[in-house]
Amino acid sequence: MTYTAIDTFYPPAERLRDSPSRRDGVDELAEASLRAYGCQLVQEAGILLRLPQVVMNTGQALLHRFYCKQSLARFSIKRVAAACLWLSSKLEESPRGLESVIRVFHRIECRRHGAPIRHLGDSSLEEVVTDLSRLERRVLKELGFVCHVEHPHKFIPSYLNVLDAPELMQAAWNLANDSMRTSLCVRFKTEVVACGVIYAAARRVGVPLPEDSPWWTLFDTDEAGIHEVCRVLARLYSLPSPQYISQFDTSSATLLRIS
Repeated sequence: MTYTAIDTFYPPAERLRDSPSRRDGVDELAEASLRAYGCQLVQEAGILLRLPQVVMNTGQALLHRFYCKQSLARFSIKRVAAACLWLSSKLEESPRGLESVIRVFHRIECRRHGAPIRHLGDSSLEEVVTDLSRLERRVLKELGFVCHVEHPHKFIPSYLNVLDAPELMQAAWNLANDSMRTSLCVRFKTEVVACGVIYAAARRVGVPLPEDSPWWTLFDTDEAGIHEVCRVLARLYSLPSPQYISQFDTSSATLLRIS
């Protein structure tokens, strides 16, 4: 198996457990929930902006990487979600204007607060444009300007072809999308996540996979990694819909103000 050398953002497990957010008093459950909330914003905004799914997936991966370096208590999840989606749209060659991104996030914010959707004034818009432009540069700096992301979706079709299980494609694809709401993309190489979602899809759909030899060894993956991917996904589905937790957002600037 050949790995893409530039896709190397996999911090040690101890660094993930002792994340900047954890050191700032954000507990494990709150951190997972806020990350999932930010990824949900990226997904919803991407759909409204009519972006390809790969743009949302890359934006979500960038968000997880950023919070391996910085704290949720210092950088608002809403602002980072917007900045990562804007950056991702350019990286994946589907660029959207920053003002369009801001207006979509503003619309989502209004809907979630049950507030009427008001037009953003020029002064407010200019302030947020400046803020997110600076934040995008901060994201790039924290990631060392290395923003290449490989997604499990890339490997799923070829793996299923080898396993002669094309009927698992949609279920595995959906699970791969859902996996982006977790930190799996910074914990495991893409090939491991791909095998994990295929295994989970097979169990969900009831399709048997080859048992005469461990099929995952064909893809340089071990059983422990697959089971951990399945465990994280099962935990994700057992939790309620992620909610914004304002007490951990001590950032002095908010993305949008709803009055």
